[in-house]
Amino acid sequence: MDDRTAQDQRVVGEVLQGNHDAFAQIVGRYQKLVASVAWRYGVGREEMEDVVSEVFFKVYRNLNQYRPDHPFSTWLYRLAANHVMDHGRRKKREGSRTELPDDLGDPAPGPSERAEAGERATALRRALAELKPRYREVLFLVYIEGLQVGEAAHTLGLPEGTIKSRLLRGRAALRGVLDRRHPALFAS
Repeated sequence: MDDRTAQDQRVVGEVLQGNHDAFAQIVGRYQKLVASVAWRYGVGREEMEDVVSEVFFKVYRNLNQYRPDHPFSTWLYRLAANHVMDHGRRKKREGSRTELPDDLGDPAPGPSERAEAGERATALRRALAELKPRYREVLFLVYIEGLQVGEAAHTLGLPEGTIKSRLLRGRAALRGVLDRRHPALFAS
């Protein structure tokens, strides 16, 4: 067990034993992780603070369900991802559409390269937002978060074969969206 895991388990124990002030340590340590999960799943800046607060409220309320045989960050990531996906589904039902921000251009050396990279990044974010959540989630975990297939399987509580299948199908679905909407930008 590494130091961070031991510290997390100690703090969780303190909170569960009634030291509610210790929860601030959890929030301080993992606020950026929760915000990045929300951002990657398409929560806009105007909603970010509310969504992050909702996730930590859920964490506090469900802290007794955390099992110390797994890293706290894995449990928190799963809870945050589920909450953010539920939030997106609620918004969709309410008639809104969750979109990833358009202004996250990828910096490149020259103006034309910067413009093209920004256009590609925007197109990619929009295409990812169109994918089914089960594919988008696996693509984010493996390609954005950098998890290995086994780690993604553990995080999502799915067999590795399911993760591999969703990666394959997710890449194909992403390629299909990009080919339909932006054939010139992503020509091989």
